[in-house]
Amino acid sequence: MRAKKLRRGGVWFFCALAITLLLAQNYVLPKEGFKPFALKTLEGSPKTLQDYLNRATLVTFFFPTCGYCNGEFPHLQKIYDKYKDQGFSLVSINIMPDQNSLIADWLSSHQYKFPVLIGATLEALQKDYDLRATPTHFLLDSKGKVLLKQTGYKAGDEKILEDKIQKALSPAS
Repeated sequence: MRAKKLRRGGVWFFCALAITLLLAQNYVLPKEGFKPFALKTLEGSPKTLQDYLNRATLVTFFFPTCGYCNGEFPHLQKIYDKYKDQGFSLVSINIMPDQNSLIADWLSSHQYKFPVLIGATLEALQKDYDLRATPTHFLLDSKGKVLLKQTGYKAGDEKILEDKIQKALSPAS
């Protein structure tokens, strides 16, 4: 009798596991596209994903007091400066609305020239883009297909990112 209960429990466990795995797939970004957004600039102008496409685009999720973001963003500025005239765009999205008031001074003090968007809640961004750490980068092709998702930052990650950007900007062979 006990063995029968264990077998039945095992069947339920594997059924529950299978259902959980199937449901989890709903939260994975599709490889063919990136969820569109409609946010605002610091000045209040509306911006959508469409405004940045038709070129390789890096969408970065950050917040101004994020130590890892502050470690990587000087590298991102250099990459942006190097490739912006070659068909590359970069847009950063603040994930912490309570830090929106810090962004203008943060941009100025670090001399960052890439656009920053605001207007979404952390919860919505986590759900829509499966954010687990900052910074999180999505490199998109000109049609919005995700070419790379990079989460977190450690020294050297910027080299991997730049290599992927170069490949995204290279004409197809």
